[in-house]
Amino acid sequence: MGISIREFQVAMETFGAERLPNREGSRYNILVPCFQIKGTEFFHSGSYYIVNRGKNVPDDIMNRAMAELGEKHPGGDNFWWGEVHSIKGMLTLGTMLRGDYSKELVDELTNNAYKKLLECSLIKSNVKFPFECSTHSPKMQKLRKLLVEYSKVVNPFGNCEFKIKEPIEYLNKVKVELAAGHEESADAYSRLSLTSLTSLLSEAYFDSDSKGWTYRSSTLVQKDRKMGGIFFYHYYQNVSDNKDADEVVYLDYNVQRKNGAWYDTLPGDIDLRISLKTGLAWRTYNEEDAVPATDEQIDVMIAHLRMSIKSLKKNIIRNIIDTKR
Repeated sequence: MGISIREFQVAMETFGAERLPNREGSRYNILVPCFQIKGTEFFHSGSYYIVNRGKNVPDDIMNRAMAELGEKHPGGDNFWWGEVHSIKGMLTLGTMLRGDYSKELVDELTNNAYKKLLECSLIKSNVKFPFECSTHSPKMQKLRKLLVEYSKVVNPFGNCEFKIKEPIEYLNKVKVELAAGHEESADAYSRLSLTSLTSLLSEAYFDSDSKGWTYRSSTLVQKDRKMGGIFFYHYYQNVSDNKDADEVVYLDYNVQRKNGAWYDTLPGDIDLRISLKTGLAWRTYNEEDAVPATDEQIDVMIAHLRMSIKSLKKNIIRNIIDTKR
């Protein structure tokens, strides 16, 4: 588990920590935000965790913070040796240092921090697909329509049809991670991930930057009396020459071993890419052999996309969406 620069900054601002001048990260020499709590300076590593300098965090406070979040040694989801890895971990430690810790206060601060994060303009609306499929087959148009639904479950925060719960109501069931920056510039980017904490494999990701965007997911399903993993991608690559820009759906289906590992190639495994721009289909690394997608290939893509959507709705979306309001 990790914490992005964006998550750290929003959490500390929500907490009300004293802002210090930016400084170089402890791992990468990029400028990162720095804050102070009771003489201890906290700043981002530049990768995925927070470090502290200056006045040491007392051992009894660190042990108490870990215990409050169910960790017996510094190697869990929230704390490592000299590092903080989560928003809740940072807010728990911060309030204990400040002397006003309570579970209710940390829950309130956590909820407010995530609400601010999820107001990020880069995830508040899902992307418009660049290519029309009206000139393709009816099956390809059916696939396109289903991809609209897919985008709404991969990034539910960009779907105005959904009524979202308060973050604190679902954070114990769905892990939410967000990295974003430069919202108003040509360098804008966002990385959203949603991971079910109640199922073996149900993850959704939405990435967007100046080079394109990707909706992707990983789900575990039972198919033909075997457990398998569906790894589904819908991505757009906007390279410098617009003629080479492409929008592709990619299906990677793998059968699972009895011990939980994945077979590389087995009967029933699928590796299929279809361009929504050209209607061509090919296997990974064999784009030079691309040929027009058959109805059978599109049907395979649609079937696995439907299974992915169903799994994401069951394991992630139903925990986030408020159906009572």
